Amino acid sequence: MKIYNKKLISNSLQINSIADCYIELNDKDDFIEFHKFVKSKDAPVLVIGEGTNVVLPDFYQGIVVKPNFTNININKTDNTISAGSSVNWHEFVNFTINNNIMGFENLSSIPGSVGAAPIQNIGAYGQEVSNLIKSVDCYDYINNKFSTLSKDDCYFSYRHSIFKDNNFVIYNIDFHTDICQEHNLTYESVKKYMTNNNINPKNMTTHDVSKMITSIRSFTLPDPSVVPNVGSFFKNTVMNKKNIKTNKFSFDDLVLWEIDSSKVKVGSARLIELIKNDLKKFDNVEIYKNHSLVIVTNKNASQHNVIDFADHIKQQVFDTFNVSLEIEPSIVLS
Repeated sequence: MKIYNKKLISNSLQINSIADCYIELNDKDDFIEFHKFVKSKDAPVLVIGEGTNVVLPDFYQGIVVKPNFTNININKTDNTISAGSSVNWHEFVNFTINNNIMGFENLSSIPGSVGAAPIQNIGAYGQEVSNLIKSVDCYDYINNKFSTLSKDDCYFSYRHSIFKDNNFVIYNIDFHTDICQEHNLTYESVKKYMTNNNINPKNMTTHDVSKMITSIRSFTLPDPSVVPNVGSFFKNTVMNKKNIKTNKFSFDDLVLWEIDSSKVKVGSARLIELIKNDLKKFDNVEIYKNHSLVIVTNKNASQHNVIDFADHIKQQVFDTFNVSLEIEPSIVLS
């Protein structure tokens, strides 16, 4: 276990955020020592991966902990692949593809680490990581307890899991390698891409699908290493269709997915696209030109800048459509 004082926290919004105390965990033996350290300090704890889904304060008055577990192992006996929590997610996807494992290709190029994937239940282009997970190995740093949680134990739902609000540090995940036997090419933007590029789905390899997904993503979602962002900033809202205001725009102007006879999922990107010309200018932050769900910074933004802009967007959407947007990344309090 390595301890640092007043260390910069790496994050994809490139907010200049400093941790009062920063700890790196490099093997399972470090967890016991970490538990004792946390007990002695009585301070809040923030588990961090690559910082791609957090909005950090300028100064975090607590303990930031970064697990460093980089193992990848295939178990052909029970058709699983295990990966350490600090393995880069896209590198892991490439590993599965290179080993002829199907099912991960639609999740190509999602920023972040393997350990962050179940926390947010990452999903894209018709696939969610929860469909692929067998179990998650984690450590409860308050109760000093190691646990292996099954998929059902994780209580996965849309962009949510049991890991959102607890004392767990994820250090390993076991994934199924035999769940998917064919490519998932039914998502609308995927079908459109194949049509526009005259691609025959029957001829596509898993590597081809991954390249296609990466190409689609790169057009609409900026690389956080180039343009600071945390990906989609708002979730899609599920609500009663009759409660949506249509004074200014009709249902035909919106993107709606029917849930049941009364409820719909409302496409947040479309809502913001329709009202973005009414938004005020804010310092250091703006909506990305190719995707209205993405807030980008100029590398000089503070948490205050980002949250104020997001609140302004939420208010404009609510006033126009009576739809309450929910922020997707974690807002870390100081």
